[in-house]
Amino acid sequence: MHANKYLVAMMLAMVGWGVGNPIADIAIEHLDPVSVTVIELCCGLIVFFIVAIVLPSLRNAIKHVPWRIAIPIGLLQPGLAYFLGNIGWQYGTVTTGAILMSSEVIFLAIGGALFLREKLNLWSVVALLVGVTGAIIVGIAGQSTNPETSGQYVTVLGMSVSAGLIGALAFLGVGLSGAIYGLFMRRLKSDVNTIALTLGQMTAASTLSILVLILTRTDIPTPQSVGNYFYMAVLAGVIGTTLPFLLFNFAAPNLTTKQTALSLNIIPVVAILFGAVLGRGLPVGTQYLGILLVLASLLALESGHDKETESALTSPAFPKS
Repeated sequence: MHANKYLVAMMLAMVGWGVGNPIADIAIEHLDPVSVTVIELCCGLIVFFIVAIVLPSLRNAIKHVPWRIAIPIGLLQPGLAYFLGNIGWQYGTVTTGAILMSSEVIFLAIGGALFLREKLNLWSVVALLVGVTGAIIVGIAGQSTNPETSGQYVTVLGMSVSAGLIGALAFLGVGLSGAIYGLFMRRLKSDVNTIALTLGQMTAASTLSILVLILTRTDIPTPQSVGNYFYMAVLAGVIGTTLPFLLFNFAAPNLTTKQTALSLNIIPVVAILFGAVLGRGLPVGTQYLGILLVLASLLALESGHDKETESALTSPAFPKS
């Protein structure tokens, strides 16, 4: 039961990211990926400081940021991952993104077995496969109503490349970045200040986004130039950055890699269903089968068959800064 609060926190983080994805997809319709990333990350950081005004624990965290850990983690996730994700939204769809970004589950489980010496017993493998299958079904079943961008090409290094391929590779990059981040957090000591780590992480990512903005000479749009799409980018940042990362950083050091991997299946389900609410493609009957499979994988995790929480199976933790 002790791990339940961490699993609940992890699941809530996934819901936040799942809701934020289709909102960012809407913003990308009239904003470029660099602008959306800057707005998302900076708004998330601003929210942190606003809340810190009234919460002493957040103000205290400002003085104890573990920069040696936070900077590389923040540059990777959300820094690089959010840039790649927004490139994906530019050339893909919510459905396609949900399918390909769920590859994080596979990358994370394999990484846990290879680098953290976490054993994949038969029950864990079955639960993992069921969850991944459910996530893929949810995505594939929506292809008929929410097709991937087609007929567009992008020039990369002088070569003409399918826009759909660019989007797909970007989404896979998000999955790989997220898996590496999850493995880093799995190795982290549970007593590291989660709030301070998240602050450093968001600061590093926001700084990276601003640097890219300057180097690419991208102009930040305004509400006057793009209307409500600007506020959609702001909303994506408020919902899908600081709070989910706080929850994830709180939970990840206290869960196995497989528990994190299984929870990740929530993201595509929430993303596609919430995307349907926002008019990003309606769900079809088969998608509900996928949702049930994802829920079944989570129930299997909680049924007590996956007992791998022994400290002996984990690698040495990162040193505290």
